[in-house]
Formats: sequence, C-alpha cells, structure tokens
Amino acid sequence: MKYIKLILLFSLILTIECKAQQAQVNIDTEIIGTWVSEDDPKIKLVFNSDGQCLEYYDSVLSDTFSYSISNQCEEELDVNTWFLKMIDSEDLDEYCYELYGANYDNNNTLSMRFMGNGKIYVYNKVN
Repeated sequence: MKYIKLILLFSLILTIECKAQQAQVNIDTEIIGTWVSEDDPKIKLVFNSDGQCLEYYDSVLSDTFSYSISNQCEEELDVNTWFLKMIDSEDLDEYCYELYGANYDNNNTLSMRFMGNGKIYVYNKVN
C-alpha cells in the first residue's frame, strides 16, 4: 500500500511538471508577434522568436530588449505564475512583468503587470 501511494504521488508530480512545461511552450510561442498598446496606439512591441523584443514609438525604433519567460523574475518566484523579464540591450536595465495572458482564448490580447509599480499594460496583437 505504501508503494502504491508513492507511485501515485510520483505520477501526480510528473503530471504537474509536464503541464507546466507545456504551458511554457505555449507562452513562448504565443507572445511572438507584433503587439499594439491599448493605452497609446503609437507604442508597439515586436517579440521575435530569438528572444529579442523591439519597442517602437510612432513607428520609430525606441528600444531593444532581450527577453525571457520563466517562473522567476528578480526576487519573485512562483511556480504558478509566468514572468516576462526584459533586459535593455543598451544600458542592461532589467524590467519584470507578471504575465496575465497572451492570446488567452484566442482573443489576441497580451496583458501584464509591471512589478516595479503595479501598473497593468494591455496590448492587442496585430495580424
């Protein structure tokens, strides 16, 4: 009986880990593309599959970042949350966002909260 409980516990842990890895893959691919800010349509983010994000303002490149998505950003660690970490390519400043969704239910909306001040940003994907 003890072995059955251990096997069931091990199976549950493997299932949770597999689902977390699957969610990571979805987020990594769903964020790829061009996103326009709902607050200011002149702001555009372009996430590339090579881990680079280009920020445009009024169609002029204003900043370049490297980005990554994981369960940790700065001192924040939460296995149930995805964070977007963006590092400015020029001055190496680091910015962390808690991701609320990317293409959630195929509505092509990216929403995230800036960890520095709690502001929520919402972007719409451009087709």
